[in-house]
Amino acid sequence: MKMGVFVRPQDMNRLDEAFAPLRDAGFTACQLGYKPEVFRREDAQAIRAAADRNGIEISAHFVGYRDGFSVYDLRDAFLFDGLTAPTFRAQRLEYLMRGAEFVSWLGITDMIIHAGFIPNNPFDPDYAALVGCIRLLGERAKALGVNILFETGAESPVSLLRLIRDAGTGNLYVNFDTGNAILYGFTDPVAALYTIGDYVRNIHVKDGMPPTDCDHLGRETAMGDGLVDFKRIAARLKALGYDRFLIIERELGGDRQREDILHAKAMLEELFDL
Repeated sequence: MKMGVFVRPQDMNRLDEAFAPLRDAGFTACQLGYKPEVFRREDAQAIRAAADRNGIEISAHFVGYRDGFSVYDLRDAFLFDGLTAPTFRAQRLEYLMRGAEFVSWLGITDMIIHAGFIPNNPFDPDYAALVGCIRLLGERAKALGVNILFETGAESPVSLLRLIRDAGTGNLYVNFDTGNAILYGFTDPVAALYTIGDYVRNIHVKDGMPPTDCDHLGRETAMGDGLVDFKRIAARLKALGYDRFLIIERELGGDRQREDILHAKAMLEELFDL
């Protein structure tokens, strides 16, 4: 099991400054968060070289969208998020296709995406369109030796399982976000692992509280201050034989972010005997 955090490079001339703090904090892995206007092979090579110099394994590349219209709530996001948003579907799919090529240039195998709110109804026209998009992306990624991992949260686990099976490209997996399961209000993360646990290839370690109204996500918290039962999560992951990556995600800045990340690291070391 390897632990890490997000790395979001901003300056190709100062890449060591992005990776060195992880090394100094005792981490050995990361997820890359990088969404340039143009994906370039030379940037992939530079990022990978900087990670290697600092002893950090890039576990996956989280490819976001550049259009600026994504909304993370429980109302407007149904119209604007991921590949389920008809207005943005084509341009986002094209960007993800180029992102998969970038992942292959990095020399890694896993790319994480936000698919958007996956319809529960398998006969919904938006669901059929999403399956088509994922099949195209999955086949393109497979030709490059790349897996597609779905960030969890904005769907029921059974709907995500259905999407993976219906698209059926054989390289579709899960980036399991422990906190999102609570924040979106769709499931309990322990229960979710019984449905989609066999497909988990990466994990976001995050805690939080459930929504208190129908329009907004719940509140993210430091690990241990929310409702995620990390002891049961750890037990279920051990039962599944999961031994890959634990990526701590704490979405705030400054000294508090660093403190909360180091606190989570200590908790994970105890839970997983690391």
